[in-house]
Amino acid sequence: MSLNTAEPVARTKGERTANRIMDIAENLFAAHGYDGTSLRQIAERADIAQPGLYNHFASKEALYKAVLFRALNPMTLALSNHINNAATLREYADLPATITDILLEHPLMAVLFQRAMQGDSASAGNQLVNAWLEKLLNQGMISLQSFDGITTTGTEKTDSQSRAALAINLIAMFNLTTGYFLSQRVFTSLAQGDLLDADNIARQKRLLHKVIRAMLIS
Repeated sequence: MSLNTAEPVARTKGERTANRIMDIAENLFAAHGYDGTSLRQIAERADIAQPGLYNHFASKEALYKAVLFRALNPMTLALSNHINNAATLREYADLPATITDILLEHPLMAVLFQRAMQGDSASAGNQLVNAWLEKLLNQGMISLQSFDGITTTGTEKTDSQSRAALAINLIAMFNLTTGYFLSQRVFTSLAQGDLLDADNIARQKRLLHKVIRAMLIS
């Protein structure tokens, strides 16, 4: 279920075209990377003349930024909301399910994350994704630090040790959530079917809740 419960706003023709361009660009960027995707390819797939792209996006970088913002800004808002409002362990353990819903709308973001984290750090595209990742993960650290349910009992730890423990928890949460969307090929070989099927998404959410809750109280 989407986080946005407001009535959908009617889009202009220009907005519909820009959104279709972003859909196509998102697929091509995930398949070929930022550097391996050209505006010509995007224009051909969108069935418009390449100069027509500039009516909507000033450059390939601007288009890439728009693709990232559309998918990732909802994540920053969700994390901010949990930082401000997650008062109980259950509420915090539900955060990965919320992120799963957001990723479900743009599942190829997991591929872009993987490319950015493992690829050439000098790539313009990877730098743009890593800037978003840094923002998201920093918010995640703040969220973990502010959550009263995460405590260290029985031992005293230095600040560096505590931060390391939080970082490991955050990375585990991130990998469990995003890794699901990278596993279709493995799932097909093991069980057939579609990982994005509603029943499988529900199974993933239940598993995430159990794992994250256990992690937070351990």
